[in-house]
Amino acid sequence: MKRIIAALILVVLVGAGLWWALAPAPAPMGQRPPTVVNLAPSIERSLFDRVEAVGTARAAQAVTILTEVPGRVAKIHFRQGQKVEQGKVLVTLDDRNASAELARSEAEYQRALNDFQRGQKLVKSRAISQSEVDTFRTTLDGAKASRDAARANFNDHTIRAPFAGVVGLRQVDAGGYLQTGDAITTLDNLGYIEVDFQVPERYLARLVSGLPVQARNEAFPDQVFEGNITDLDSRVSTASRSLTARARLENPQDRIRPGQFLRVSVQLAERDALLVPEQSIITQGAQSYVFTVTADNTAERHPVTLGGRRDGWVEITSGLTGKPDVVVNGHSRLGSGQAVHVLDNPEALLPGQRALLKPASPDADKADSEAAA
Repeated sequence: MKRIIAALILVVLVGAGLWWALAPAPAPMGQRPPTVVNLAPSIERSLFDRVEAVGTARAAQAVTILTEVPGRVAKIHFRQGQKVEQGKVLVTLDDRNASAELARSEAEYQRALNDFQRGQKLVKSRAISQSEVDTFRTTLDGAKASRDAARANFNDHTIRAPFAGVVGLRQVDAGGYLQTGDAITTLDNLGYIEVDFQVPERYLARLVSGLPVQARNEAFPDQVFEGNITDLDSRVSTASRSLTARARLENPQDRIRPGQFLRVSVQLAERDALLVPEQSIITQGAQSYVFTVTADNTAERHPVTLGGRRDGWVEITSGLTGKPDVVVNGHSRLGSGQAVHVLDNPEALLPGQRALLKPASPDADKADSEAAA
């Protein structure tokens, strides 16, 4: 029995000795073990400075068709929502009285013209005086003015489209009597749309006519309406400290209607920017930081200034030189000078972020690039 106990004690002592010899050396007192981190590269890509604004669509040409003379509606020549060409007859009013007045004024004008021409012949033979000829001329001028007024009144009984566009809802019915100024319908040129929007005054130095504009509307989430700035207001609003800009947008298939809400994006300028993944940024109060790893596997913290954003990446405008790898995981409690252990993890970046690592063609790079102002 004593031999068995002694053998067991010997086995325990041998096992303890082996464990002591093979166990890893503990970290020095007060020193934390290395922090496991993942790295991702910083990259240089193109960014486009953009100003985001909101505005309301309006037709480039828009009028309310009114009657200029009183009269009864004889015939309506349009359908609601119909596209019409310039000069298209929309409504005709009963013009019988106007036609009779025009015929009377034409006759008076012809008689006055004949008297004037006969007077010119007689004054040469001294049969009448020059003052009588002058009277004939005055009568002719009055008759011509009366004829022109009667002709205009007659023409106003036929109401035409002043430009090509889309007519709105009909406000009159055949047989109804209209007074001067009564509304008939609306007419909007929807071939292109205008939108007015406010731009903060700090962008005035870079805001010029011709800048590209893109607009979106929730009714057509997959479509971008493109155009350019056409005009800038001459004054900055003292209330909002902003300038009103007007853009003209293409409107394929007349999709955008006047009055619709638009989100407008103005492209100001293109530049090359240093980008890091969004998850590498640590913000404490008003200051942002990124971490890099030195050659001896210690963390180094860099205070940085942020700029625009693109596809899950953030622009670094100052605080980081070159294109170093930055820490994207494991840096929530990391301190400068702390030991780190770098693990390679291809999944550290999101798929959309990894797509930007591949060099793109200039056209694709331009289409995808956006820096939020």
